Amino acid sequence: MKKILSSAVFAASALVAFSSTAATIQAIVPFPAGGPLDLVARIVTAQMQQTSGDVFVVDNRGGANGMIGARAAAGGAVNGSSLLFADGAMVTVNPRLYPRDPAFDAERDLKVVAAVAFQPAVLVVNTSVPVKSLKDFIAYAKDKRLDYASGGLGSQGHLTMAAFAGAAGLDMTHVPYKGGAPAMNDLVGGQVPAAFVGVAGAMGFIKSGRLKALAVSGDQRIPAMPDVPTVSEAGLPGFVMQGAYFVMVPSKTPDAVVKTLEQRVLAAASDKQAQQKLRDLGLDAKTMDRAASERWLATERQRMGKLIADHGIKAE
Repeated sequence: MKKILSSAVFAASALVAFSSTAATIQAIVPFPAGGPLDLVARIVTAQMQQTSGDVFVVDNRGGANGMIGARAAAGGAVNGSSLLFADGAMVTVNPRLYPRDPAFDAERDLKVVAAVAFQPAVLVVNTSVPVKSLKDFIAYAKDKRLDYASGGLGSQGHLTMAAFAGAAGLDMTHVPYKGGAPAMNDLVGGQVPAAFVGVAGAMGFIKSGRLKALAVSGDQRIPAMPDVPTVSEAGLPGFVMQGAYFVMVPSKTPDAVVKTLEQRVLAAASDKQAQQKLRDLGLDAKTMDRAASERWLATERQRMGKLIADHGIKAE
């Protein structure tokens, strides 16, 4: 019978106990169902359930830019039965944007287990914008001083365009929306000309010819759009901006438990079928173990902190 992590017993030495009875694992997603992070959580937990026999329950707790769900996860069980699927921005961006909350500190109250996927953004323009390449866009934006849309202050689209504009020497005007959907609607409708957006939400519009894709912000091309170059390839060498999706647990979870979870999460996220599903969402299906994840988050904390300070970005 397959071994699983017990939901009840830990030795004093923090060694993981195992049980022959299937456990119920809560996987909190701090955003509504149907978004990229929710889909990632469902792909990874479905694979973990298939291989372990445990029952995974995805619990969507949206609100306050992910903080409600994150707080709930931080106060969850420390025996491996309470997981948080989180965007790295929870740790790298939010603490630099929002007032400090004494009751919850993501860096203090959460512990990373592994990264399961990366999310680059794609620079898209309305079809009325007379450009065909990234170099065309940079020249056009320098001449016209364009507006750009995002899903809100401090969102991936906002920070990616801020970094891009700084690197390209552009003076652009940010138009924040209350979420990615209304931003996409106005982008397709021509009310705003450009944006860095999530690949999954944009692919249908790109393939139907309603938006033009100029470049992706990650470190490699996306299999779902192999003809779209990276920003680095297309005109700004070295430019990389992408989010990452992590599994996290309460900070008091013993390291032995985290190690077991790390192995199981990485095995699930590395499964060929799971990886294809992630790529179909326009994600980069790379994983990182706990140590690499901690290094990535530490680097991004400094990078995002500088970007936010340099551009004077403040949450309203």
